[in-house]
Amino acid sequence: MLGPLVRVFEEATDDEPWALIGACACSLQGVDAPSPNLEFMTTEPALRTLAEMLDIDAAWQRGSRLAAERLHFVRERVPVFVFANPTFHGPYDAISPTEIPSLWDARVRVELDGVTVLSTPLEWELLLAVVLGATERLAALRSGLTDHPPDGRLLTRLLREGRVEAATEEAVWAAVEGVE
Repeated sequence: MLGPLVRVFEEATDDEPWALIGACACSLQGVDAPSPNLEFMTTEPALRTLAEMLDIDAAWQRGSRLAAERLHFVRERVPVFVFANPTFHGPYDAISPTEIPSLWDARVRVELDGVTVLSTPLEWELLLAVVLGATERLAALRSGLTDHPPDGRLLTRLLREGRVEAATEEAVWAAVEGVE
């Protein structure tokens, strides 16, 4: 199911950035992070094109952890969420991934079903888990990162470009130290 969906994304996004995010991105990179849905992020122009292609209305929504223009649909009984220009809100920080150039440069390419899936790197997922206070996801990432230590230079760039608070940065590095 992911292959055909990625083909639609490639057509809709044209030159706009997009990435598979969340548990599925983690799973594709060897981290056991089960989830009943697929999540993608992109820019607003790409989301609008995708909404038009799928004949689905996009809606602005703000929840306790995420604010974004959103699309939601179901394919093969799997809920699919697409977020445009998302801002993730934690107890102490808010982070907007579309404003972090290093994140887009660091997307991981995973070959699957004859397509290349672009996923957020595990370093981003680690940072996001800390920002959101997602302890279960953080534990899964820490466990999964023992075989593949996080790239410290990438983490530094993500932290700087994401303009996180010092306490969040310290919590990210403490999580990394628990891995190594």
